[in-house]
Amino acid sequence: MPIVFGFDQGVKCYLAEFKLRCLYWPDKCPLCQTSGCLVRHGVYWRKARDGEQVYRIPIQRWWCKGCRKTVSALPDFLVRFRWYVVEIIEQVVTGREEGEATWIQLQAQVGLWLHLRTMQRWCKSFGGQAARWLGAVQTHLARQDSASGWLDPQGEALQAGNAAQALLAASTHLLAWGKSRWAELAGYGWNDRLRFLGLWGSREGLGRLV
Repeated sequence: MPIVFGFDQGVKCYLAEFKLRCLYWPDKCPLCQTSGCLVRHGVYWRKARDGEQVYRIPIQRWWCKGCRKTVSALPDFLVRFRWYVVEIIEQVVTGREEGEATWIQLQAQVGLWLHLRTMQRWCKSFGGQAARWLGAVQTHLARQDSASGWLDPQGEALQAGNAAQALLAASTHLLAWGKSRWAELAGYGWNDRLRFLGLWGSREGLGRLV
């Protein structure tokens, strides 16, 4: 089970920094919730691709002295079970849902090297999970940020054509709330909404989005 943590400096910086220091040290085990019980337990390797190249990325593993299970720490520019970095996935999902781009237009914008079926899988997964995640986002905003403009019954939510579009719009408000609470989100902006959703959703136990 991975612990997702925020790292807003991208793949290349992650690779350079990983050689020098531990980039993230969990304060407790996500499985048994015991504090101060995790010890570093080697790494495993992930392949990830952006618009330039394929990277071989080390992922830190941790062993819990309490439950004797192993967990890993996944930077939020990666998605479980997906080869491409979140930046590429977000370009496709937002281009399709918000920009209403055709598949051919998306291939031209993102890169002709990206297979049509890959883009379709991402959008299908996002669309299939959007309603569930949207409900969780709205509940969270109602509890933590009741003044959020997203909660206005006559406001922005009415403009969304489907759950996927609504989730992307709501994620902007969720990110604004998150930036006021988490120092590590200082560098996150409009184009990091999907990455932040993954980070937030992992902490909420929502499972897979894309």
